[in-house]
Parts: sequence; C-alpha cells; structure tokens
Amino acid sequence: MTEGAENVTIHISGRFDYHLIKDFQQVLSRTPRTWVVDLTDVDYLDSSALGMLLLLRERVAGASERVELRGVHGQPREVLLMARFERMFKVA
Repeated sequence: MTEGAENVTIHISGRFDYHLIKDFQQVLSRTPRTWVVDLTDVDYLDSSALGMLLLLRERVAGASERVELRGVHGQPREVLLMARFERMFKVA
C-alpha cells in the first residue's frame, strides 16, 4: 500500500478474495481524498472482492471519481464488467 496526504494506493497481488477482508478493512480506516486499487497483479477476483469494493464505495459516499480500479485485465475485468462495476468506479 502506498499512502500520501491526498491518496491511498492499494496494491493487490494474486487472488483478490475473502482472505484479504481484514487487511482491506484496516485500510478503509484511512481518509484520503482519492483511492486507487491497483489490480495489475491480480489473476482472480471473487464475489467477496466485489463486496470489499462496495465497502470502499460506501466509504467515499458513492463519489465514483474518488476511486479508480487500475490495471484491470483478464478474469477480474470480466467479473467487474459483468457486475457493471464500471458504472460505480473508474475502471482503467
């Protein structure tokens, strides 16, 4: 995780699933202006990851311009698009 006064970047590698819930919740205690979730090294994403992303969205009160999902590709991209997360987040 990279953190500055204005933003937090969360780097996730491998599987983005229920094993990361506690770590993800700890990160949500911060209050940056913008969030970046870097999924460049993620090869698998499940429904619990979708739930964590929704918690993040609630944290920013639905302000989609404050959250960017970066490096989205492969299976994670398919899941996010199927769930229509591109409507709630900036997906790059």
